[in-house]
Amino acid sequence: MEELGNIAVFLAGWNSEYQTRLINGIIRKAKEANYAISIFTCQAGSEISDKHVLGENKIYSLANLSRFDGVIFATNTIWEKTTKEEIIRRIHHAGIPAVSFEEKVEGLSLIGIDNYKAMREMIEHVDSHGYHPIHFVAANATNEESNIRQKAFEDFVEEKNYSTEDYTVWHGDFSFDSGVQVVDAMEEAGKIPRALCCVNDEMALGACNRLKQLGYQVPQDIAVTGFDGSYDTQRYIPGITTVDRPKETLGYTAMQLLLQEIETGKKQELILSSRVAVHESCGCVLEDKKRVVSAIETLYLEKKENEKYTYQIRNMEDEMMECESLDELIFCIRQNIGKFTTEDVYLCLNKSIYYEMTGRGNSILRNRTITRDYENKIYITKLNNEDGMPEFYSFTSEQMFPAMWNGRGSGEYLYMPVHFRDNCLGYMILTGTLDTKHIPNYYVWIRNISNALEKLKNVSELRNAARNIDNMAVRDSLTGVYNRMGINRFVVDMVKQANTSRRRLLFIFADMDGLKKINDEFGHEAGDQAICLAAEALQEAFCEKELIIRYGGDEFLVVSDALCWEQAEEKKAQITALLKQWQRDEKLPYRLSMSIGYYQKEPDTEASMEQYINWADERMYEMKCKNREQRK
Repeated sequence: MEELGNIAVFLAGWNSEYQTRLINGIIRKAKEANYAISIFTCQAGSEISDKHVLGENKIYSLANLSRFDGVIFATNTIWEKTTKEEIIRRIHHAGIPAVSFEEKVEGLSLIGIDNYKAMREMIEHVDSHGYHPIHFVAANATNEESNIRQKAFEDFVEEKNYSTEDYTVWHGDFSFDSGVQVVDAMEEAGKIPRALCCVNDEMALGACNRLKQLGYQVPQDIAVTGFDGSYDTQRYIPGITTVDRPKETLGYTAMQLLLQEIETGKKQELILSSRVAVHESCGCVLEDKKRVVSAIETLYLEKKENEKYTYQIRNMEDEMMECESLDELIFCIRQNIGKFTTEDVYLCLNKSIYYEMTGRGNSILRNRTITRDYENKIYITKLNNEDGMPEFYSFTSEQMFPAMWNGRGSGEYLYMPVHFRDNCLGYMILTGTLDTKHIPNYYVWIRNISNALEKLKNVSELRNAARNIDNMAVRDSLTGVYNRMGINRFVVDMVKQANTSRRRLLFIFADMDGLKKINDEFGHEAGDQAICLAAEALQEAFCEKELIIRYGGDEFLVVSDALCWEQAEEKKAQITALLKQWQRDEKLPYRLSMSIGYYQKEPDTEASMEQYINWADERMYEMKCKNREQRK
């Protein structure tokens, strides 16, 4: 059964429990409605460097919203303000239905919980124990959920006429480590309170852990509460009292709202209920020995699993860092990827990165075209369940993943950035029946692959620079293929050896159609672009063993001792198809095509190099005349 439509999901922090459970709910409803889901996600948080955040957030720019029927935007998971604003701008520009999580966005439907009411109930619960003073740990001021929860605390303090000096607000960033840092700051200031209400579970867990290290008992000396209802609050000792919000239900219902808007055009706001989940850290519940035993068993099993995972990831990292070519790296990843995921995995590289690593084209031009964005042309290869030499195929980045649109893919796609700091290398796609319990592990091995690619890119740049200095005299400065000097260096000896050893040799002569017209009507820059695309098509079709030479202004010569005439016909068809595809993808205002002829030197044929080239040229001219007749 074909999918009824395609939905894009924007979400950050995909290795966190809240996000993975949202995804579970979204996917469950999408399957019921027979919709395909594309999740664009990264691991950009406030605790990592600005350049790394830029590299992570770049994945959102990949989404071509003109191809989607709607968007689910986990607004509350994306920290960086400009990134969030740009996503909202693009949703408005696309004019498609969209649902926002927890934050009101003009023109978008809304789903969430009543953060104010939930936090107020938590604070009143803690206050009912007679704990004074109570301190509050908020997050970054740019986060709307944190601000609402903080206001609930501040309103409570004001209504109770409590002193704001005693009822202090501290700030973290939602992370475990920031909970640790807040406790250290309180200890240094001599202001350990009787109770600590945290804006989320991670900071509560970090605070509890640090308090115990400093010799405090929870809840006997200080009560601690969280917010979110994560699994870790139940596995920690003592269990953390928290606000349990219905994460999977939120995801499921968000998808419902979006489908209703797609059908009716009506926007909605829906606030779901949540509840205070009482455990041991507030002093309400005595220690549950069964839960403690279960938590210890779970922690032990997780420890053993993490030890195994750490060994595998380090082994993979060591092997990848030894790779000296892109093919070696792909082989290495193929051998290891099955240890981390059962989904189909694809690596997509920017054209400039792929060209650098494969030694194609002009090194000067490559360095100029490397950008911090996704380039128009992307090269893709599959990383698992593949035998033989790695094969890369090109497509335009606006397609994102061609299989998604031609029916070969499944209904779930996970897009993740491949980058080194703010240098955009490409992206990874996982598709299949996504197992969200494995998602938290993806970040480490994807980052290791990114680092290995960056190292290989740097090695390739040095190797290519040395090669190009050596080949400077025989390389065409515009296209990077050999110039006519390359004939003297390489082809003369090939012909001599073929004549002597009575071997076959294939000469392919290609001439661009209508280059003069392109120059006259669109300028010489357009003509140079057409020449470069023609050279690129030849490089795409032929492997490194074949010599590609720019023979004249718009003429190219290919010489091969491995191909036969049947394969030459296949190459002609491939080149013609590539040029047509690129003309369409690049939206060129001119026709992009080549006339191609070839001559095969048989074992018993012996002639001069010039004669072989002339024979191939004659066949090309015959083809050019034929093409002209067909265009009339």
